[in-house]
Amino acid sequence: MVIKKDTRINEILSAYPGAAKFFTDLNMSCSQCFAVNFDTIENGALMHGMDANRLIEQLNHYLDTLPASTALPDEK
Repeated sequence: MVIKKDTRINEILSAYPGAAKFFTDLNMSCSQCFAVNFDTIENGALMHGMDANRLIEQLNHYLDTLPASTALPDEK
C-alpha cells in the first residue's frame, strides 16, 4: 500500500492493524475515533499539530518494522 496525504486512516488501519500502536504512541487515538472513516492522514496530522510528510515518513518506517503477519496479504 502506498500511503499518501489523501490516504484515509481507516484504510491504513485495515491494511495494517499493527499501525494502531503507531498512532497510539503519538497520542493519536485513531483506532478509537469515528473520524478515521473519512479523515485522511493529512487531516489527522494537521489536527494533531504534525507535519503530514513527516508523519507519513515515520509511519512507513514503522510499517517496515512490523512482522509480515501484521499486514494483510499483498499489502506489505
